[in-house]
Amino acid sequence: MNCPIKTQENREWLLDYAAGHLAEEQAVVVKAHVETCHECARFVEAQQLVWNALSQWEPEGITDDFDRRLYRTIEDAKPFSWINRIFGPLQPVLWRPAFPLIAACLMIVAGVLLHTPQLPVTPLDSQARVEKIEPDQVERSLDDMQMLRELDLKPQPEVPKTM
Repeated sequence: MNCPIKTQENREWLLDYAAGHLAEEQAVVVKAHVETCHECARFVEAQQLVWNALSQWEPEGITDDFDRRLYRTIEDAKPFSWINRIFGPLQPVLWRPAFPLIAACLMIVAGVLLHTPQLPVTPLDSQARVEKIEPDQVERSLDDMQMLRELDLKPQPEVPKTM
């Protein structure tokens, strides 16, 4: 067998041998190599120490307030923006009562800005204008025009007066 550390071949065999998970035929080959190769022997010893330490380690029990502390730690780890740093302490006091007031003010402003008064629509065609004029007005206008024609107001040259 070639040295797994030097050739980078079958390195996983050394890890499995140290953990005791290697097949019997392969374990015999690796054991013979480890007895002759000093580097592989040190590697297997170090891995066996790690596996022994892991097998002896017992995790700490979970307390009743574990979830609460975990979520608090996660919240504390979140980065704050500059707005949150300034207004963060005021948020519970300031924003909750002010939110309905702000919403009402926005609705009033939107109502004022969007309100457009309805202007009376005036027809632009000539027939509609004629319909609005009363017959008496037409008769008076025609009489006035005839009277102006009869007067025929042309400037007359001035005649010098003799005295």
